[in-house]
Amino acid sequence: MIKLKKYTALTLCALTLTATPISALADEYDQKIADQDKKISELQQTEQSAEDQKAEVEEQVAAVEKEVNDVLKEKTNEEKKMSDLTAKIGVLQEKIKKREEQIRNQARDVQTNHDSASIVDVVINSKSLGEAVKKTMAVSTILTASKNIMEQQTKDKAELEKLEKEAEQRLAVINKKTEELKAKQDQLVQTKLDQQVKINEIQASIATEKGQKEKYEKQKEDAEKKRQEALKALEEQRKKEEEARSKAQAEAEKQAKKAAEEAQKAAEEAEKQAAEAETAKQKQEAEIAQLEAQQQEQQAKQQQEQAQTVTDISASQVTTNPTAPAATESKPAVNSSGWASPLSIGLVVTSPFGPRQDPTGASGTQHDGIDFAGSAGTPILASKGGKVVEAGFHWSAGNHVIIQHSDGYYSYYMHMVSAPSVGVGSDVSAGQVLGGMGTTGNSTGVHLHFGVSTALWSGFVNPAPLLGI
Repeated sequence: MIKLKKYTALTLCALTLTATPISALADEYDQKIADQDKKISELQQTEQSAEDQKAEVEEQVAAVEKEVNDVLKEKTNEEKKMSDLTAKIGVLQEKIKKREEQIRNQARDVQTNHDSASIVDVVINSKSLGEAVKKTMAVSTILTASKNIMEQQTKDKAELEKLEKEAEQRLAVINKKTEELKAKQDQLVQTKLDQQVKINEIQASIATEKGQKEKYEKQKEDAEKKRQEALKALEEQRKKEEEARSKAQAEAEKQAKKAAEEAQKAAEEAEKQAAEAETAKQKQEAEIAQLEAQQQEQQAKQQQEQAQTVTDISASQVTTNPTAPAATESKPAVNSSGWASPLSIGLVVTSPFGPRQDPTGASGTQHDGIDFAGSAGTPILASKGGKVVEAGFHWSAGNHVIIQHSDGYYSYYMHMVSAPSVGVGSDVSAGQVLGGMGTTGNSTGVHLHFGVSTALWSGFVNPAPLLGI
């Protein structure tokens, strides 16, 4: 019985020594997985907070967009008033010009036909009292009419000066509204970018931590599989040892029946020898089992290092996007298309023809022309001769001109600083001044939007090849 107890104790000790390193490794992975769960939970809470902030930001963006639209409407109203005021000034200038011509004609008539048009001369040179009365009344009438005309001329000039001052004030309001529009638009774009970057960073962090958790779970699964295989092998070894022990017990009982006296002595000797043999054998088996556990642990560590190496290599392959190209300057080359530069200065392209992000969000993502840079008032020229089919103010194009050409094309000149200098129906030649560069309509800065189409307000084509740029 003593022998059996010692054998059982040694077997349990071997099992314990073998299973302990593997169990400890499994516990280590459990702790790592729990740590990853905690990180993921914290990031998910942060993500939810970011989503809440995103909703708040979207409300702010909507408010900013409304402010941008309001500013654009105010700017459009001021520009319409400015256009009307410019037309009114033109009418008043024409009226003053005609009245001055009338005054000069009347003065010339008085000098020609009434060299001595004083009342005294009229009375002295009259042949009768009736003739004197008639001539006196005629002279008085002429003088009174001239006086009234001069008074009206003075009033109109004062009104003209008042309108011109009002026009300057309107222009200042337009410029102020334009700056407000640009500031609001910059704020809108920056808010959207900040919002998207923050959400992307949080989502990337969550994906990274989830990937790390999956790696630990896979390593734990592999370690658990190896642990079960080791336990299975130990269980088989235990069964073999149990069978050997049963056979030894049966043999001992058989020998005890043969000789009672020799049985005790043989049993003591056998017990001593068995104890020594079992101790050496189980020590050797324990050392073998421990070595196998250490090898399994080393393999798990190597797998972890290999997985980490793959992760590091994948991370090193991330690249960044190149920066967008800046605005380019070009000059129209000599070509046989018959199109000339629409500006008297060098052409600086700030926005080419084609898809783009609309600065104000009011005109879509397709840019139907080319934007050229310049300063306020820079003369805008007809790129090619033709007939003016549209000239005036438009909420998006601002003060603009559209010319129809004999080859079927239409050319567009938009965002002029004031009303065009040509009217609908006018025949214009290449190089003729149409107006000055400005920022009226759907615009955030002084520039010329130059467009070419095959039909009125449709069928737009890229003007660059026609201009040779």
